Amino acid sequence: MKVPKKAKLPDLPESNPFVDGLLEWMDSPEGQLSIEATDLVLPLLENVQVDAKARKLIWADGERLTIDASVKRIHAKHPELPAEMIEDKLISWLEMDYEPAGASQQQLDELDRLTETWIDDHNRAHHRASR
Repeated sequence: MKVPKKAKLPDLPESNPFVDGLLEWMDSPEGQLSIEATDLVLPLLENVQVDAKARKLIWADGERLTIDASVKRIHAKHPELPAEMIEDKLISWLEMDYEPAGASQQQLDELDRLTETWIDDHNRAHHRASR
């Protein structure tokens, strides 16, 4: 049996501006608050289901809420977090983390399509409202 050679790791530069900037941001008050927001918001979403066709988040207590109403719900529990940061974490969860159990690839593709349109419309509405 032939033993594979160990792969040689590429030489890494002493300093990587992207990594340095990320680490600096993580140590900043804004970065620390963002990490705290993630640690507080994501567990609240563990039992939330999504009805992307109706554009509602379905909470464990049966409440069906919009993104805005869900942000208000979380903000009421964690007023120390800026609502915009909660919204950012919630939308990131919708885009990247939510995956219903037992869904087929076709269902996941449809969920992605509906969710993307929902979030785009949400962001457009917020952009118009902030003008």
